[in-house]
Amino acid sequence: MPLVPRAQNGRGGSRHVRGDGHAMLPGVMPRDLIFDLDDTLIESFPSYVQLHTRIAVELGWRIPSRHELVEYGPTWQATLVRMWPDHDLAPFMARYDQLADDLPYRSVPGAVAALHRLRAQGHRLWVVTKRERLRLAQRLRQAELPIALFEGVFCNEDVPEPKPSPRCFEPIADALGRAPSRPVYVGDRDDDRMAAQSAGIEFVAVCTGPERSMGFPYEHPVSHVLPSVTSLPAWLREA
Repeated sequence: MPLVPRAQNGRGGSRHVRGDGHAMLPGVMPRDLIFDLDDTLIESFPSYVQLHTRIAVELGWRIPSRHELVEYGPTWQATLVRMWPDHDLAPFMARYDQLADDLPYRSVPGAVAALHRLRAQGHRLWVVTKRERLRLAQRLRQAELPIALFEGVFCNEDVPEPKPSPRCFEPIADALGRAPSRPVYVGDRDDDRMAAQSAGIEFVAVCTGPERSMGFPYEHPVSHVLPSVTSLPAWLREA
């Protein structure tokens, strides 16, 4: 299930409740800070490439190009269909299940410390990701990224429509019972940017993802482009 805060969710259902509160620092206005997960907070793409390439070789399938691997569809299954449209995907997915737990998923350097600083400043932290719920908790543990840092973590199964639809942010408003406060969405892909802009949410691009090699963040204002999430606390102080 999604992890959500104490606020009542309009969709109903059971909730994980966190008992701690926020202590605001003098002069700091709290904001709802929303993060993409893979390659924004967790280094995912190297293991993703390694695993998909290995399985393709084992099965004798065509090895996808880096460009094909960078392009991620609305779901992982849709991405696989695009890369191997003429194959039964069952053998691939079965082998993936056998190998997926063995690969490292580390946090982006400095990300955990930055999130702790943002929490200490009183900001509310959220995650909206295309990742499916399967293995989410494991990946967060591998990255030493405590779930307790976040008010809510919303996966593909938890949103009405995935990114780039702006509706991906609806569960946050549902959980809060109101619109987020001066929200910012932080991500490493153009899908992230499009979702945020369509929802009227300020977007901050980070350059830690694979789409960087394809030109991301493209024409996004340089004032809202950071090397990584580690620069976000300082950026917010100056915003």
